[in-house]
Amino acid sequence: MKVFIVLTVLAVTIFIPAKASIRGTGPGRSGVPRSASAAFLDTIPKAFCYYDVQSECSRQSHTADVKLTNCNALYGKFGGIQSKLEQYANALIETSFKYLTVSSYFGNFERNRMGLKRLYRKLSDEAWDDAKDLINFITLRGGEMHFDNRATYWDSDKTRDLQVNENDLSELERMSNVLDNYKMLADEAIKIQREVVKHTDADGSVAHYFEERFFKRQTKTVHTLSGYVNDLKRFFADADASLALFLFDEYLKTSV
Repeated sequence: MKVFIVLTVLAVTIFIPAKASIRGTGPGRSGVPRSASAAFLDTIPKAFCYYDVQSECSRQSHTADVKLTNCNALYGKFGGIQSKLEQYANALIETSFKYLTVSSYFGNFERNRMGLKRLYRKLSDEAWDDAKDLINFITLRGGEMHFDNRATYWDSDKTRDLQVNENDLSELERMSNVLDNYKMLADEAIKIQREVVKHTDADGSVAHYFEERFFKRQTKTVHTLSGYVNDLKRFFADADASLALFLFDEYLKTSV
């Protein structure tokens, strides 16, 4: 028992000075001298979130407003493709409103094409949902959506733009116009996917997203719209085109 008491006293005598010496080393974080903390910080790559945290925590005082630059959800090659994703999302929003205008055009009391109205309204809703989902994906990957980053897909090729405010167009002309517009968006989706699968700029997450979200439905819709265009072309060649157009519109009302 006496031996145990003697050993306990010796242990207390040894360790108390040691703790006091650590606490008295200066104002560095966790009792570590400033020089040692700075040396440790130099060993951390500056592109790491851990570097930002260590750099901020090594200060004598800090606030919650300090921005940790590298502590975000960005990874891979997303930074190199983000601008084009923003442009595509903005193009989808613009197209959604154009399809909605076309839907209203055929749904008024003069045209009274409720089937075509429903078809173009469906295309408008799909484009709007795609835009929302793409914006969500951009933020999920750590990006920030810029709505002023407008796409210029049609600026160099005005003939393929969806001109909704021009002269009165027939059902066939408008359908062909929408088909061209939809194919343009499908082409741009393919270009984005092709760019992100390059060997040096590969980002499988973006490529997989476009394949899952766009390609299958766009393929089906392009096929459907092209079929409608060719059907309408045959109807207009018929002597009783008005009846054929009426029946075609009635078909769309039940099938869309």
